[in-house]
Amino acid sequence: MKWRVAIIMRETWKRRIISVTLLFVLVLSLVVPNASANAGTVNYLALGDSLAAGSTPYKTLDNGYSDFTAAALKEKNLLGSYSKAFAVPGDKTNDVLEDLTTNVQVREAVKSSNTITISAGAIDLLKDAKLDSEKKVLVLDETKIPGNLKNVAVNYSLILNAIKELNPQAQVYVMGYYFPFPYVADVQKPKLIELTHTLNKTIESVAVSQGATFVSVYEKFGNDPKAYLPNPLDIHPNTEGYKLMSEALLESLAKRQVVAKDVPAGHWAEKELNLLLASKVYNLDEKGNVYPEQAITRGEVANILFGLIPLTKSIPVNPGYKDVSETHPFYMAIAKLTEAGVFTKDTNFNPDAPLTRVQLAKVVALAFQLKGDGTTPAYKDISKSYWATPYISALTSTKIMNGYSNGAFGLHDKTTKAQFAVILVRIQAKTTAQ
Repeated sequence: MKWRVAIIMRETWKRRIISVTLLFVLVLSLVVPNASANAGTVNYLALGDSLAAGSTPYKTLDNGYSDFTAAALKEKNLLGSYSKAFAVPGDKTNDVLEDLTTNVQVREAVKSSNTITISAGAIDLLKDAKLDSEKKVLVLDETKIPGNLKNVAVNYSLILNAIKELNPQAQVYVMGYYFPFPYVADVQKPKLIELTHTLNKTIESVAVSQGATFVSVYEKFGNDPKAYLPNPLDIHPNTEGYKLMSEALLESLAKRQVVAKDVPAGHWAEKELNLLLASKVYNLDEKGNVYPEQAITRGEVANILFGLIPLTKSIPVNPGYKDVSETHPFYMAIAKLTEAGVFTKDTNFNPDAPLTRVQLAKVVALAFQLKGDGTTPAYKDISKSYWATPYISALTSTKIMNGYSNGAFGLHDKTTKAQFAVILVRIQAKTTAQ
């Protein structure tokens, strides 16, 4: 029996960028070597909610993604130990955090494990939802979503720090979510799909900032996962769905860290460049190089920001740049960011031109909603009345960007790929700490 979901909206969020202080979605994944590549075995601990516990679509417990993962590791003679004893249906992120800080058994289990998975957050987001069982309508107060998401982000940060303190050598994998409402009316699906992506990006942002690996499962299920969610009144997957989640986790376990040939050990931006490479924000060329000192272009920056900040999925109005046709590879990114006000409309966009430092200050301040302290930075090449002073202040007062030793900001100097990587990681650290 199909049922639909109606969402009560108290403010529109169709045409705004969600506050980055709540949802910083910089996709930086520090991919660590799989335990299977090491001499030891995998001691696996699964923490979290009903997905970690293995809840079925019919309110029973059976094999979940962690069970199938453990079985696959055992088949390869890689499994030393496995437990999902502390995964509890209904647990929210604060429950996982409480266990990690007060439950002696959980803390000891973390200390003795070298591979830990966590799935939590969906219940935090939907805890205020009310189902009208007669009308099969879910009423969700949209005004509470930002607060719920912030709670998820804060708790995940505390969870991962708690694990790090108990076992700094453990490899932690944070599970993403699939779309859980395939039976809703078509008119409601786009909003709920967008909400699922937002939850995933929120979790991913915090996970990777703490050195954990985010495991995306959404793509494996797709936008219409009825084949894996057979009960229209239940959000839990069947055996095949859990196997898909396990497949995604095993793929993450098998990844290796990506390192550029032209970024030597000790390079001033080595960590940041490797983070962006691991997350595929940057890519190596056929020679295995990333070219850290090469200027990054305006088009490249637009494309990267388009993938990192939460924007609506609506088709944008053509901004009318003469040098950016609708067939341009970065057209969608440029059009959406212009629509959002990150870039300013003009006759040309100049997608192949290097992004200058003053342009960098403006676009990242707008994209990530960064604010300065109101003071004018003491650089000899800007003044209080200079058009970009508020943007430069937003970046320099927060130590995200710095001027030169000669007292200048270097307004029109080119931004290199290494510099841009460092700026993105600094923004990640700043917003995660808020």
